[in-house]
Amino acid sequence: MNLPMQAEKLLPHRGQMLLLDSVLTVEEGAGTALADLSTKSIAKGKEGNVLAPFYIELVAQTYAAVCGYRLKSLGQPVPEGYLVGVQKFQIHPQKAEKFTSNELLISVQTVGDFDGFAVVEGTISCEGRTLAEGKIKLFVPQDESIAELFTQAKTGESASSWQL
Repeated sequence: MNLPMQAEKLLPHRGQMLLLDSVLTVEEGAGTALADLSTKSIAKGKEGNVLAPFYIELVAQTYAAVCGYRLKSLGQPVPEGYLVGVQKFQIHPQKAEKFTSNELLISVQTVGDFDGFAVVEGTISCEGRTLAEGKIKLFVPQDESIAELFTQAKTGESASSWQL
């Protein structure tokens, strides 16, 4: 597998929820991706600014795509993951001026992981200026029974039908 790679080959997101265009670099626990957000993107407000929650989603999708690339290159399946928390995420609106480009560079670095949980630092920049940065927490079920609980919850099954 060669980089850069289209993000849609690494993520389950489709349509307007697929915010990334490509994964540029992948290293141990780190990587970068590119998002080219047109003015019609759901991530953009009326004035053309990136809406605050989408900065977090850009970091989460970048981490998922980087992990997906590593796992696929090792011949392993790519599990679903879940965003479970946000910590110290800062958006720098004074730096979100009008840009000549819609391309955002997203960098992620794993700063901790334990039994399926990961803490990831992410930075989003445009034209060399940092627009947002912070930490997110993710959960990727490692145990098949826990993964099944999440699958059942997503399909709407009641907790009383869950079996461990």
